[in-house]
Amino acid sequence: MSKGRDWTSGPWEGFFMNIIIPSYKRWYCLEGTDYFKMAKYAVPESQVDEYKKVVGSKRIIPVPDKDDGNDARKRNWVLKNVPRPLIMIDDDVKNIGYFEGRGGMSTGDHRRKTLDPFLLEDFFKMSFDLCEGFKAKMWGCAQNEDNRIYKEFQPFSLCRIVLGPFHGHLEHDLLFDEGVGIKNDYDMSLQQLRKYKILFRWNKFHYICDHGEKPGGSVSLRSMEKEIRDCKAIMLKWGKKIISYRIPPRNKADLLNAKHVSIPIKGI
Repeated sequence: MSKGRDWTSGPWEGFFMNIIIPSYKRWYCLEGTDYFKMAKYAVPESQVDEYKKVVGSKRIIPVPDKDDGNDARKRNWVLKNVPRPLIMIDDDVKNIGYFEGRGGMSTGDHRRKTLDPFLLEDFFKMSFDLCEGFKAKMWGCAQNEDNRIYKEFQPFSLCRIVLGPFHGHLEHDLLFDEGVGIKNDYDMSLQQLRKYKILFRWNKFHYICDHGEKPGGSVSLRSMEKEIRDCKAIMLKWGKKIISYRIPPRNKADLLNAKHVSIPIKGI
């Protein structure tokens, strides 16, 4: 864990790490405001007044408008300006879910549980401790809520992709690549794995969100042409043997989800 910082003053007062929710034009439909009570919202300076009406001034971190405008640029501003340990959560993430006591063949929702918000601080600290113990610099949660995919004997992975809605960072000098557009989260994971050969991801715990269903945010900037351009850009950067998308796509899902991600690192 980062040592020697003063966590008792400034905009990060009162918590041992920084929980940041980058947001853009979504002050009227925020998720997770009561669940992630310790989180602060990184919003464009020009939208601060609107967000203050919803979450209050103490939970606002203004981002210069010139440093906003797309996911990668804004995430990089947060990485450069907010002390670590740091967690970034999308503004449409509702809570953290997990699987426990599954057993049998049932796939019902009663097997899925929501992490008690009073346990979030312990969960975050444990996750950073594990991340540091494994000598990883970044960690995250699984993105799939389907309990048929989760394997009880593999509660975490060390060489799998962590996506943009939820990611935690210790000290490192990597930045999100604006050149790959909306695929910058896949790219960051690949950068982490290339440099550090390890990336801690929970399989037992997953984030729950309405990804892509709300106006505003990156959704307001997306189009079929941009999605195809970004898919081509990340495939060109890393090669189709590492990451590939179906181009031309049969449907929207072909552009949102990689056809395959193959990490040439042995391990779980």
